[in-house]
Amino acid sequence: MNVEQQRATLAIALMAAFADGGKDGRERDALERIAGRLTGEGGSAAGLDMQALYQDVIFRRVTVETAAAALDDAGSRRLAYEMAVGVANADGAQNDRERAFLAQVRTALQLAD
Repeated sequence: MNVEQQRATLAIALMAAFADGGKDGRERDALERIAGRLTGEGGSAAGLDMQALYQDVIFRRVTVETAAAALDDAGSRRLAYEMAVGVANADGAQNDRERAFLAQVRTALQLAD
């Protein structure tokens, strides 16, 4: 997975954490684990700035659709979706806002239900 695909996957996962409108340490932990697995220990790789990514997501400089466009194969699209589901489920349950967000992600990634 190249840096742009890593960034897109992490952006979608980060958006999933924000989808419910709350803050939960379990979601943050899930994000850190995902970042570590995708990019190596510490959640950083050459060319990937996690703090900048957080800012881009918070200030909506990246959207689900722009992130999805960077994922050009079925495997990377499926991985991004599953990572988002994992983050949404990290606090124990999905609420309506998270379900709606995941439906938006599924559509943007062109995944079947």
